[in-house]
Amino acid sequence: MFFFIIKKNFCDGWDNLLSLIMTNLVFLFTGIGLVLLNALASQNGILALLALIFSAVVLSIEIFAYSDSAAHIANFDGVRYLDFFKAIPGVLKDGSLFGLLNAAVFLISSFSIKYYFTEMASLLGFAFGCAIIWVDFFYILAIQWFIPIRGLMHNGFVKCLKKSFIILFDNTGFTLAYSLVNLIQLALSVVCIGFFPSMAGILIGNTNALRILLYKYDYLEEHPELRTKKERRQIPWDELLSEDREILGPRKLRSFLFPWKDDNEQHY
Repeated sequence: MFFFIIKKNFCDGWDNLLSLIMTNLVFLFTGIGLVLLNALASQNGILALLALIFSAVVLSIEIFAYSDSAAHIANFDGVRYLDFFKAIPGVLKDGSLFGLLNAAVFLISSFSIKYYFTEMASLLGFAFGCAIIWVDFFYILAIQWFIPIRGLMHNGFVKCLKKSFIILFDNTGFTLAYSLVNLIQLALSVVCIGFFPSMAGILIGNTNALRILLYKYDYLEEHPELRTKKERRQIPWDELLSEDREILGPRKLRSFLFPWKDDNEQHY
């Protein structure tokens, strides 16, 4: 299941490469602009705080705007580049809330960790500081599911947040493993100067991962007789992924480099 997700991520990224790069250019130039804004505001404490919050909100709105496109791609549907911009008005509320939430977590955590480790400087302070780091760690793991949940299910803000933690604690090993994939994609994005896979590619990947992971819950809902933990872990992934594998096809390396050759062979 895990390697199929990786394969599908690559295929979806390649099939939508132009749209992906164009969207990532928007993220890239927005990011550069926000970095410059924060640099200019860094001399004033209040302005620096407002710039940080503004940056978190703007980036979140853009990411939310692409979540519907990522969901369409994950569902084997076509997308148009303009869909990204058309989605912005509909995500202003949830995108802003998401940005404010992340900004608040960052600011509270930064202040608390600094206080407990440096100013309090005691064994109790060390314990509290470590506890906050662990809370942040689990928050980061859970929040990576938030936007895919909204893109695929269109739930409300609070429900998306609740489901993010449910998925984390019910699939901790998978979430940890996929977080490593995201770290690799981030490193690759730096090498590719933000063109690929970058934000859009990572969001498509997370949406693919969640979409396939949800098959498990559909299967368990259809089989209420599976009650023990051992039984609920025996998921027939080959059966559940059979249709997706058929739609995706074998996708040999040649089909990525010379797609017209495969088309010609099919005509013959």
